[in-house]
Amino acid sequence: MKILFTICGRAGSKGFKNKNLKKLAGKPLAQYALSLIKIYQRRHPENECVISLNTDSNELIELMVHLDPSVKVVKRKPELATDTVGKIEVIRDSFFNLESSEEPFDLIVDLDLTSPIREISNLEELITAHLNDLTKDVYFSVVPARRNPYFNMVKQIDEKVTIVNESDFTSRQQAPKVFEMNASMYSFKPDFLKEHNYIFDGECGIVQMKDYLILDIDSEEDFEWLEFLFPKFLEDSAELKEIYEF
Repeated sequence: MKILFTICGRAGSKGFKNKNLKKLAGKPLAQYALSLIKIYQRRHPENECVISLNTDSNELIELMVHLDPSVKVVKRKPELATDTVGKIEVIRDSFFNLESSEEPFDLIVDLDLTSPIREISNLEELITAHLNDLTKDVYFSVVPARRNPYFNMVKQIDEKVTIVNESDFTSRQQAPKVFEMNASMYSFKPDFLKEHNYIFDGECGIVQMKDYLILDIDSEEDFEWLEFLFPKFLEDSAELKEIYEF
């Protein structure tokens, strides 16, 4: 099987300047994604793994190539470096640049650069789940939601407040299970990725991650909290420690 791993990162950031170049516990965020892939590759030598970076940041390119010279760099097109472009379009651009008719990819797996708290088993579960159910076009990671739109989430339109999804449920246990997308990992079938910009245009599957792994770096405050909690995460997870020490 041939897997394309995509890592995407724009130059700069309006919300948190240069977040893609930050170091967590002394190591660049990019190194956590690379180490995860390398450990997966070592555990699954039967699979060919190609790693790509899609960016318009020269600093990020220099960093990634220093960490792993085998990384395939796809220069981000200006039209794909705006605030309104969805990430799936960038992932597809990497795929189009690196696909080969002689040796096509079986899956495209995206690892978010600013969601470094992933365990090796999370990635294995994502890939295995998708390969075992190719009726699905996309698999992605989630965590159990802390609030339920069928029970205790409300919306306000003008002066009227109502529950988000109309229901008669009187307890959370009665309501359907809901999850939060944590944007950490995605797996795409190539044919779906070629044609679609919206993941919910296809059949979707999910893999659950631990609740605390929802931590995503969108602000300086997020990063400060992650730095504070990270030693505890390493203490509690042998898999995270393996990635950190790889």
